[in-house]
Parts: sequence; C-alpha cells; structure tokens
Amino acid sequence: MLSGVEPALARLAEAERVVDELGDERLRARIDYQRANIHGRVGDLASAWDGLEGAVRRLDAFTERERCSVHLSRGMLAFELLRPQEALESFAEAARLAHDLGDGAQEFMARHNEGYAAYLLGDIPRSLADMAGAEGIEADVFKGPARLDRGRVLLEAGLVKEAVEALESGVAELSTDGHDQIRAEFELELARAHRLLGHLDLAAEAAESARETYGRIGATAWAAKAVLVGLLVDLERQRRRAHPRQAPDRESAPSALPGSPRTPTPDRENAPSPAARVGEDDARAVARAAAGTADRLSEAATELGDSELADSARVVAAQALVLAGDVEGAQTRLLSLERVSTGSLSDELDAAAVTAETFVAAGEPVPARRLLVRASRRLAAGQEGSASLDLRTARAVHGARLAELDLELAVPRGSAAVLDALDRWRSATDRLPSLGRPDDEELAALTEQLRGVRGQVRGESDPGSVRELNEHASRLERQIRDRDWALSRSGGAAHAAPVRVRDARAHLVDVDRDHVWFFRHRGRLGAVGIVGGRATLRDLMPVERAAELAQRVRVDLRAAATHHLGPLAGAVWSSLRSSAAELDDALLRPWRSDRGLVIVSCPEVSVLPWAVLPSMRGRPFTVAPSLTSFARRGLAGAPRGAVPECPAEVHVSVGPGVPRAAAEAQAIVGTWGPWARLVQPSRRDELVSALGRPGIVHVAAHGTHQVESPLFSSLVLHDGPVFAHELQPTGVSADHVVLSACEVGLTTPRPGHESLGLALSLLSLGARSVVAAVAPVPDDVAANTMTRHHELLAEGLPSDEALARAVAETDDVAAAFLNLGGQHHP
Repeated sequence: MLSGVEPALARLAEAERVVDELGDERLRARIDYQRANIHGRVGDLASAWDGLEGAVRRLDAFTERERCSVHLSRGMLAFELLRPQEALESFAEAARLAHDLGDGAQEFMARHNEGYAAYLLGDIPRSLADMAGAEGIEADVFKGPARLDRGRVLLEAGLVKEAVEALESGVAELSTDGHDQIRAEFELELARAHRLLGHLDLAAEAAESARETYGRIGATAWAAKAVLVGLLVDLERQRRRAHPRQAPDRESAPSALPGSPRTPTPDRENAPSPAARVGEDDARAVARAAAGTADRLSEAATELGDSELADSARVVAAQALVLAGDVEGAQTRLLSLERVSTGSLSDELDAAAVTAETFVAAGEPVPARRLLVRASRRLAAGQEGSASLDLRTARAVHGARLAELDLELAVPRGSAAVLDALDRWRSATDRLPSLGRPDDEELAALTEQLRGVRGQVRGESDPGSVRELNEHASRLERQIRDRDWALSRSGGAAHAAPVRVRDARAHLVDVDRDHVWFFRHRGRLGAVGIVGGRATLRDLMPVERAAELAQRVRVDLRAAATHHLGPLAGAVWSSLRSSAAELDDALLRPWRSDRGLVIVSCPEVSVLPWAVLPSMRGRPFTVAPSLTSFARRGLAGAPRGAVPECPAEVHVSVGPGVPRAAAEAQAIVGTWGPWARLVQPSRRDELVSALGRPGIVHVAAHGTHQVESPLFSSLVLHDGPVFAHELQPTGVSADHVVLSACEVGLTTPRPGHESLGLALSLLSLGARSVVAAVAPVPDDVAANTMTRHHELLAEGLPSDEALARAVAETDDVAAAFLNLGGQHHP
C-alpha cells in the first residue's frame, strides 16, 4: 500500500527464504495467503487464486478467526473469477465460523459479502436485503468497502442518482491517508454513474483520478478499468459531436422523419467543407486511438487471466472501431468475446447495444432488430424479480440506448415499425407480472412513523421545528426506499395478459378512437398516428419548442386558476391561448381527426393539459402509457355495450381542509344512490381496501406530487397521508379512480421511457383508468366538474367522454384534468 507491488513481492521473497530454511509448512500457508492478498490488490486474479488455494489446503495453520478471513477472501476472489458456487460455499463457512465465535466484525463481513454475491448473480433485491441485514449487526469495522458495494448495487439497479449520493457519502467518510485503493474504487464507480447520467465532464474527471491513483500504487488491472471508463466517455463525446443526419449509406443509415427538414444531397455546391472533413478525420482518429488503447488493455487482461476485463476491453474497442468506420475490425473484436457471464444486466445490455450498432454499420439491420427484441425481453426479465415499483422502473435506464437505436432502425421502415419499436420499450413495467408484494412489518412500521412526522409538520408553525421534522421525514423516506428495494416478488404473482400492437389497433376501431404517439427523434418531435385505422408517421416541430410551449401552458394555467389575478387575467389567458394554439397547430391539426383520441406522450409534453388546445375542447381523450397498455385495460373489462346487472360499488373519501369537498361527495353519493358509500372521516385502511376491489373510487383530498421521490406522493386523509408506495402489497383493482383535488396527475420522467407519480402508480398497480389534474384547479371548479363527471358516468358514458363533456360544461381551468390509462365503461 505504501510503495507498490514490487517492493512488497521482494519483501515476501525474503520471508519465503526463511521459511525454506525452517521447513515450516504452517508458515508457508501464511505466505501463500499474503501472496494472494498482494496479487489481488493489483488485479492479478489468477496468481491470487493460486495463493489462496495454497492457504486453504493448510487451514490447520490458521486460528478459527483467521480461517474465517481466509474463507471471506476466497469467496470474494471466487466471484471476481466467476466461480459463484465456490464463493457461496466460502461465504457460508465464514458466516458459520463468525457466528460461532461471536465475532460481530467477521459476521458483518460475511453477511455483507453474501449480499455482494447475490449482486454478482443478478439478484438485486436479495443483495440489498443481505446488505441491509449486515448493517444491523453491531461491528466496529471499517465500512468503506460496504458503502462502495452498496453504491455498485444501486448503480446496477438503475438508481443512478441514489448511487451517486451513496458513493459520495462513502468518499466523505474516508480519512485523508491510507485509503488510496478504496478511494480510487469509489471514484471509478462515480465515473460510471456520471457517464450514465450524461455528466461527461464529471465522469472523465473521476475516471482520470482513479487511473492516476491505481497507477501510483501499482494496481495495473484496476487502472485498466479506469482507462476503459475514460475511453467510453471520450467515445460518447465523439458520438454527440457527430452530425445527427450523417450516414454511411442508404442501406444501413436510418432516415429522418417524413416531413422533417432534409439534409441536402452532397454535390459540388453543398459538399462538406474542408473544415468539416478535418473535424470528421479528427473524430475518426480519436476513435482509432481509443480502439488501440482498448486492444492493449484486452491483451494485458488476458495475460492476467481476467476474462471479464478482457471482454470489456474488446467491447469498448468494437464501439470505437464502429465510430472510426472500421466495421470489419469491430466485428473481429466482438467475435473474439469469451462471453463471460458477469451477472450484470447493464454490462449485458451495453454489449448488446454495441453489437447491434455494429450490425447496423455493416448494413445488416435484420440481425440488429432481432438482437434488440431479445434485449428488450432481457430487460423485462431483469425488472421482473423485484416487488418494488421504484426498482422496476429504475432499471429501464439500462435499456435507453437500445430503445433509441430501435427507433432509429424503425423510422425508415414506416409507421408500423415505429409503433412496434416504441411499444417494445415504453412502460415495460405494464407488461410485467403483478408485484406479488409480501407484507412487511418493518416497512409498515417505518411508514407509520413517516405518517406521524408528516402530521407534525402540518401542525407546526416554528420554522426551526419544521426544518428538523422535514429532515426526519427525509431520513425515514430513505429507510423506506431501502426496505422497499429489498423486497423480492413472490412466485405466485399473476402475469399481465399479452396484447400485440395489431390487436391494440383493432381495439381502437372497436372503441371508435384514433391514436397519436409522440416521440423525440434527432432533435425533432415526431409522432405516429392512427386515424380511421390507418397509420401515418409525421415530423411535427423542434422538440425544444414543444417543451417550452408545454411548460408555458402549464404555468399559465396555474396562474389562471388563481381567483385574484385582477388586471393580469387578460395577459395570462392571452399567453395561454397563444401557446395552446401553436401546439395545437403543430401537434394535432395535421392528423385531421375528429374522433376521440388515445395520446401517448413523451417527457417534453408529459405535463401538457391537452384539453386547453382548441381542437380538443369537448373531445374525449385518454393519455395512456402505451398503445397496448390502453388496449389491455379495455380488453380486460366487460364487452363494450354490455349492461351490468347493477352498477359497481362507488367509494367516496373526503379529506380534511378541502372546501366544497363535503358537498361534492354528497352530490356524488346522490348520483349513484344505494351503490355509493361515503367514508367520513376518511381513513387510510378504508381507502386502500376500496382501491383493492373492482368499482369506482372517488377521493376529494389534498395531495402532493414529490418530484424527487414520486412513490412518496400522497393523499391526505383524516388519519394521515396515504403514500403511493403503500398500495404495492395489495395492488389496485379499482376500475375508475377519481382524484379531484390538487395536481396529483403529475409524473416524474425517468430514463428509459418510464415515469412515476401517484396517478401512474395507481395505473401500474392495476387501475383501469384514473382521472387526475396536472395543474391546480379551484375547489369550486373541481367540485362542479367532478360532480358532472359522475352524472355522465351514471348515464353510461365512458370515462374519457364523460370527463371531456364535464370540462367543456364548467370552466376553462378544469382542462387540467386528464383521463389516464384507459377507458372505464360503467
């Protein structure tokens, strides 16, 4: 640790000469163990394994406490060398020895390493659970490695921001001296996390710092890993700088959207300038240099016996060679992969992305598309094992690059291919088995504490006390999320019924609806529409302009909902109508559709209150996670036009402090008569139970959407808040959920075409349709609109049509309400 590997091995050789003179085999076992540690520190795993096996053959040379350490070391090294069975055997023996000895420190390490083993086997929930169990053991040990491992697991889980927080916290706990190795490991993981977030400067800085430290202490293999991350950052920069419309040839290059601004055909007048050609040459030179470095690292890793590192280097080399235009070289690197299984979903999907890009560059889109289909199924399988909606949606980040490539390949093939590609990756959680969430006493206790703290916050006026309570609530939220992530799905959970895109298109015809799916492509907002059963692909507008207008509409609508605008009212409404008209002209009027719509949005327009657009006034529409998601909800219900023997149960909950809510609730009960039940004062257990049964659930209660932690979005009842995450154990079976107060229809987009929020959580957990607002609505307007909505439902109108008419008949600010998910047919 002080001077590097060579002085360490020289000193060990002196000790070995002494042992040879003494002929002491017990001391020789200790030399073998120390040799294994030295080689392991610098990444020479094959030599380290030989040393450890020598120590294991002479375990009688060690005390029981030392044997525990030997088994711990062997277990970790076994996993580095992809020998999972041997690792599990060693960890189990280490845990047994530590428990018998009453050694908290060794038991902590053994239990924690079981969690690390589960991570390397791809079992993220078990990994997080075992690591949490280890944290509960009282042990006076240096916990830097445990903090590092947890950061790695969170990164693999797709919880990238949380991984950064954990890793930065771990670095802060290190003392300034004596921790070079682990500090570099923290920096290496931070580099990977920042790259995944797109923070390339931070990623490059962290990777270079790790490389320098590894080089200083002679950790050759670890330094190679840091170099590879640095190369990936460089290649990502080159990819970003590449002109988005440049393509090697017509056969392999994806085209722009129909109607989008065209790139002129090169000729003498508009051929690339000499400066542009120089830029392209520079980019190719950088890529070729990166490939050369990766090739050298691959050779070095092979000599060290590190097959995993060698494969990683070959994948990076292939990626670089594709950017350099050397497709044959890229194919050669990929063919030489040993296909070592690391248990890492992210590594597997990264390799799939590079392989698919190589196929595309070689003019072979068909095998590329097949690979992308397999990768989407692999991602879904990786999400399926968790009982946490948070964890399921987070892992989608590892498929984002593949989804983009899938869309690129689909655009030149037309609207049907684009629909297939979009649906393949969007809201994969909607196609997964139900969560199958077990009841968990620890989670329930933590949630009850959080409910109490939130209640204290509402009743506290002192700013200092409020700050302390909010900090306490944040700590509890972190503990709840940790526990939530650690829960595995039970095997008996039901699978969602499969729906193909062509079946979903047929369902649109059955329910007399058209469809528009918006997506981002090469800086433009595009869409695929199905009007009268016919699909069309269109380029619509610059994506930045669409996002700007959508945000402006929502801000203006929030302002318009204020009763005290005074002389500003005219300016606010003028701005709102101007932005809405521009969006309407660009996004909806080109389709020339007069039917009801099923809209699938993208992050840039996800907060748009669609009913404010002029052509949407009084027009029924549903905002759905995907086309097949909309159809699945419709096909799972009663046949269209069927008359039920009696109306479904209607549950009404009214929260505290909502003016007009009591009158709203009474009117709704009066509409539905004996089938309606008003719960007042409202209670959490009653609402959760009602959501778990078929029927209609109406909640007139204040709510909050938490941007940073969407699963802590909540509705405030008389006995405290109900959090979105609390609905996971029972699921949601309600046919139609109406949330009439506050803007709880908002969502937080996550990388990988997933989003979270209260309304979307209800949909993901099984609700057929949800009505909620994406901007505040005055209490009187909300009460009138929702009362009318229920009246129209009771007359037999589907939920999207009932809402559209109710909004049109009340007030313009009621346009904040959306029908989400699917149609409810009373």
